[in-house]
Amino acid sequence: MCATALPVSADEASVRVTTDRLDLAFSRAGADPVRWRACHPSCARADTASGTSVRFVGDADPPPVRLILRGPGPAVDLQRLRFTADLSEDAHARIVTFQADLPVDGVRFVKSFEVSRAGYEVVMTARLLGPNAAAFMSGRRLELELEAGRGLFPAPAAGFAAMLERVSRVVVAGGVVRVGDLGPDPVPLHAGDWVGFRGRFWAMLLRSDGAVTLEPRPGARLALGLADGRDRLSWRHTFYAGPLESRALTRADPQLEQLLFSGLWFWLRALSVALLFLLRGLTEIIGHPGAAIVALAVSVKIFLLPLTAVAERLQEQVNATQARLQPGIDAIKAAYRGEERARRTLALYREQGVHPLYTLRSLLGFLIQLPVFVAVFDMLAEDFDLYRVTFLWIHDLSRPDGLLRLPACVPFLGCDLNLLPFLMSGVSLATLLRFRSSVLTPPLVRRQRRNLMTITLLFFLLFYTFPAGMVLYWTSTNAFQLLSQELGRLWRRA
Repeated sequence: MCATALPVSADEASVRVTTDRLDLAFSRAGADPVRWRACHPSCARADTASGTSVRFVGDADPPPVRLILRGPGPAVDLQRLRFTADLSEDAHARIVTFQADLPVDGVRFVKSFEVSRAGYEVVMTARLLGPNAAAFMSGRRLELELEAGRGLFPAPAAGFAAMLERVSRVVVAGGVVRVGDLGPDPVPLHAGDWVGFRGRFWAMLLRSDGAVTLEPRPGARLALGLADGRDRLSWRHTFYAGPLESRALTRADPQLEQLLFSGLWFWLRALSVALLFLLRGLTEIIGHPGAAIVALAVSVKIFLLPLTAVAERLQEQVNATQARLQPGIDAIKAAYRGEERARRTLALYREQGVHPLYTLRSLLGFLIQLPVFVAVFDMLAEDFDLYRVTFLWIHDLSRPDGLLRLPACVPFLGCDLNLLPFLMSGVSLATLLRFRSSVLTPPLVRRQRRNLMTITLLFFLLFYTFPAGMVLYWTSTNAFQLLSQELGRLWRRA
């Protein structure tokens, strides 16, 4: 257990280094990491189920990081070398240094790992020493291969939630770019650029202190290759293997914070960051992220009251126009067919001074609020503070609430009965049935209700497999809308 392990330990086969947040083991054969575990907020708490952790590499996985010498002359397999290990530490890191003689006279290979005491960074340095090192490296280069271990891949998700649960190869260099978008050709990277893998909540990234070339590697798992220039004798790489959480990312490198909400346009991303800070503040005040999501929904609805009033006014104008036109449209439908019906309908619009696309005015009221909804949902989908957090009957706010296990899996909907989507849809239907319009005729009211019921069903299917935190937010929003509607009715009666 990380909670009771010594900070550094060694035996004949491996060397282990542990800190509050990292637990690594290195094989003496090849001096590669054979276990790499990251914990939040600490391994001690993760071991007592009050924190979380992920294994970037486990006992059945190949090493995630491998160094390969390529070039002319006799091949050297670094994984076959037997290394000696030296353990040390300073105020900032715990260090293990490996050394082995190459099968070439006068050349020694030295590799060290500096494991951060307080963060998720691991600095790996490699050097070739000896009087013949420069001659040996003439025309050669050192390549580094990085693979995404199985622990980074989430469990399969059903429905639309599968869009959230995926692992991507990314480059962070003044922005975030997926490696697949760069094409199959090698890509030059500058010193300080990050490259690696990100999931929904965890990432394993690598930064070289020199210029390198990125070479995507095909395979069953995601793989990347970094090639340094030829004839070098020393290399230095920094790894970040930890959560996609603002404080931890900023500590490693401020530019890594760009990974948060990187799929959004810059102005939507700024809105998501602002909403995240608001949720953090509400959590500090209330004391629990689940209750803070409810408070966030109420807060956003209050902030959007002016836009909501505009949207309702536009909808009321559309309803009034529709009620005014409906008798004429019904008469035209009863008397004409085909092209003549269309011609007379357009003539009716011109006579009444109405644009044929007047119903889009109500859609405008929705569109002016849409950016806030997109920013909120992206923020809730990537908020690490919701990862494995329980609330009421919900076991994990970052996954569907899963109240009961179904006797059989349902295609697209998964294997669990999720209660929150039913509550969300129930509140939506109650709001719909309780709505009264002063201008719509009964047939138009029935038609509008049918349309809104169809939208409610579509939202149910969309949200059924979404994370519970997102569905809780939308349920709270609908509940606030229903309460506001009822209070408004009581106010008008008074």
